[in-house]
Amino acid sequence: MSDAPRPERPTIEQIREVCQPDSIRKRKNAEHWTGDVFTRSISPYLTRTFVHAGISANGVTVGMILCGWAAAAAFFIPGIAGPILAAVLAMLQMLLDASDGEVARWTRKMGPRGIFLDRFAHTTTESLIPIAIGLRLTIESSDNNWAWAFVGAVLGVLVLVNKSLNEASRMSRVESGLDLPKKTDGTSAPRVGWVATARRAANFVPIHRAYHSVEQTLVVLAIAIVGLAAGFNGVAVALILLAVAAPLVIAGHMVAILTSSMLRNPHT
Repeated sequence: MSDAPRPERPTIEQIREVCQPDSIRKRKNAEHWTGDVFTRSISPYLTRTFVHAGISANGVTVGMILCGWAAAAAFFIPGIAGPILAAVLAMLQMLLDASDGEVARWTRKMGPRGIFLDRFAHTTTESLIPIAIGLRLTIESSDNNWAWAFVGAVLGVLVLVNKSLNEASRMSRVESGLDLPKKTDGTSAPRVGWVATARRAANFVPIHRAYHSVEQTLVVLAIAIVGLAAGFNGVAVALILLAVAAPLVIAGHMVAILTSSMLRNPHT
């Protein structure tokens, strides 16, 4: 059906056939875990609604950007309600993230602008969340302790640094005249034995994945709930834990890239 004219009012089965091929559903590194849990099950219904309404894929992505920013802003709501709403909005962002690609595939309107907007959505959301948490803690402190805002800002920068490593490695290949690797060709896998072992071990406690928007909000929410029951400020504890772990994650990420074939010139 990929080459046939698209019906104006597609069925859910047609949406799934065209917009959720195996190349999308079986991506090991690019497909977020929420895809298997719920987004890919729900997104075709949302995608069909957008197609019926004539909303473009980029329009959906703009909604995704706003949803992510709202997730960060939700932390300004006092008490446990803020983290709960932030987690819900972060999940909704991932649902829109699934749907915008499906709209693009259905309408055959895929291009670099959509990819740019998608990456802007994730980058800004993931860095704004810790900044918002830090500001929340400053506002809540009796003496307006700006140390919390500083920690949140530093963590926001560290999140950006960690994300920039992937972009820098990809751009380094492009500017060197090399093709971008495929997700499944093993180019990004470490070639040094102990690094590969450490990377596999990290999958059992995937702290390196804790800085995506969904994971950040879920970590904060979980510790906030524990804190509510135990009588401590779980949001503050979560911010400290994420900030302490971030430099270690960045160091590991850097070593993994430098010991992989990502930056290796095959002609030398």
